[in-house]
Amino acid sequence: MEQLVTAQDPYEVGMELWDASGRAAGELAYNMQLIWGALTDWVELKPEDGQQARAEMQRAAREWLALDSADRTAVERYLDDWVHDVCGYDR
Repeated sequence: MEQLVTAQDPYEVGMELWDASGRAAGELAYNMQLIWGALTDWVELKPEDGQQARAEMQRAAREWLALDSADRTAVERYLDDWVHDVCGYDR
């Protein structure tokens, strides 16, 4: 996530995050795969929105890094917001 914030092209790092989350197990990995899959698909499917999609990738990374990972409520709030509100997956 730290690399994504400063990456010249957040898309490339986003693809790495999507790939890594797809090879991991558990609910967190599944939710991360949904988030990074949606954000990287946005770049691929709507190239005219590429700048905005990349900015959202960096926002997602900054928000993740600002979390206290031991605070389960904060992590769940982050995942709920990004999976459902930002990426648009059904609840």
